[in-house]
Amino acid sequence: MDDARTSYIDNRISDAAVSAQTIVAVENYLDSSENYCRLVREEIPELGQNNAEIGTTLQQFSSKGVSREGEYKSLRREYYVSQLRLYNMMMSYKDRCETDMNAIMFFFSSNLDSERQGSVLTEYREEVDNSTSIFAYNLEVDKSKVLDVLKTDYNITEGPSIVINGNQTYREYVPLKQLRQVMNEVEENSTATNQTVNMTERGLEDEN
Repeated sequence: MDDARTSYIDNRISDAAVSAQTIVAVENYLDSSENYCRLVREEIPELGQNNAEIGTTLQQFSSKGVSREGEYKSLRREYYVSQLRLYNMMMSYKDRCETDMNAIMFFFSSNLDSERQGSVLTEYREEVDNSTSIFAYNLEVDKSKVLDVLKTDYNITEGPSIVINGNQTYREYVPLKQLRQVMNEVEENSTATNQTVNMTERGLEDEN
């Protein structure tokens, strides 16, 4: 059974990694912002869904236990690398294109508040029709260079902690009502920024 589990997870991670690497390669090649935005807009939803499904699968298999623990941890580390690649891609897309897509990093531990936070994030993601992607990192399960860098960068010491779009960090449980308020503010600020950029661009065109 462990062989089947490991093979299934390995295939899912490999597929996600290849897809993400393909987008990164194309992103580096493209010169046209229009082409870039269209490409990423088409690919990110599927990549995000695959990423979420892999995370769920890993967690389910972890809860059931696996005998080949070393290989299982190696797969999880690969998953973390794939997650970070997708996250970076999303942040680049958000900066370069007008989009309401958001990303939340979720750092969790084996405590009740982390479990509650996970449920809140899942419910919110479903509410907004998956326009917000969740990147979950277990602070207790294993050692990961990616996880170490993120913990240092965002000063994460315990779960639950969440980081919204790389610039808003909450090192405590955030209930659903508060999360909705925070994300609404994020959307309002993003809309105002896009309007300002568009007005500036139109002003430059008028001058020309």
